[in-house]
Amino acid sequence: MTTILHLIDTTGPGGAETVFTNLLEELEQTDFRNIVVLRGEGWVADRVRGLGITPHIIDSKGSFNLAYVSALRQLIASERVELIHAHLLGSNVYGALLALVCRKPMIATFHGAVDVASRERFLRAKFFLIGRGASAIVCVSKRLQQELADRSPLSTHKLKLIYNGVDPRAFRGAPASGLKEELGLPQDVTLVVSIGNIRPAKGYEYLVDAAIIMAERDPKVHFVVVGHQKEALFNKLMDQVAKAPRKPNIHWLGFRDDVADILRQADIFLLPSVSEGFSISTVEAMMAGVPVVATRSGGPEEIITDGVSGILVPVKDAGAIVVAVQTMMNESRRKSVIGEARRSAIERFSLQSMLTRYKEIYRQLVK
Repeated sequence: MTTILHLIDTTGPGGAETVFTNLLEELEQTDFRNIVVLRGEGWVADRVRGLGITPHIIDSKGSFNLAYVSALRQLIASERVELIHAHLLGSNVYGALLALVCRKPMIATFHGAVDVASRERFLRAKFFLIGRGASAIVCVSKRLQQELADRSPLSTHKLKLIYNGVDPRAFRGAPASGLKEELGLPQDVTLVVSIGNIRPAKGYEYLVDAAIIMAERDPKVHFVVVGHQKEALFNKLMDQVAKAPRKPNIHWLGFRDDVADILRQADIFLLPSVSEGFSISTVEAMMAGVPVVATRSGGPEEIITDGVSGILVPVKDAGAIVVAVQTMMNESRRKSVIGEARRSAIERFSLQSMLTRYKEIYRQLVK
């Protein structure tokens, strides 16, 4: 039985964190033994415990925490870890260092442009360490793979493409209901749902602008945003709403653990991002049978075929969002998109496909 040490920077929730826990869930059904180290309590820790795994909570505050490295080194020895798998930049750096010190194979997974942000301190040094210590460097989109090849000293022969996977079983079953009642809305309104924590890359200011325009054109269209609300940015969005000539129909739901049910009640899914590595929520919407409007923000262009399995619009263009939403309200257009989107998502972005690719790399490295 091969023992794998799994590391991730954050405590969640979010797209990378969902992939992290979904991968663990699938690996628990295989002959791999999983050791998980987290930096603190939170959503990820709760999800990991729900899988029957007790995570090791080890604080790693500071730009370079020697106590953290020492604790992980001891854990690798005591648990006889044979492979390290890290996610996101910080954990990739620590994982690469441990791989060099402990002489273990290591996989570094990058999930988005935030992992290669030029403003990151000591970025070239961090990339140099990852390049030396990582045996394989996984990118979740072709665009991200190209960015890493162009903007970092990482060896291109180590770069691997593995799309994030979604379990289609989560979107089967009887139709969900209750969201319109919860929001106090009549049944004839159109719900445009967006999933994702409120942070700059998600482009929610353009969703607000689109909702302001839509309030004038069709007041029966309501926008629903699901995701953690980071206070400073959320307050800016609230100011934007308050200054609107007509109050837009936007419902901010905050974090929810019933995302699958919410998606299944959406009439349209909207991804307004200005930068996106790979959008899990877009794939989830496709599997849920919800027509997608997404920006050309990186990852979506690899998920959606414009006009066939969804509609792609330019980034930072509220007017284009409005036009695309109105187009998707046409019933015949919706039907033609939904079937192709679901087929494409299940074929290309299933959880099983992601698991198969990772298992191939695991076995290659352990051998």
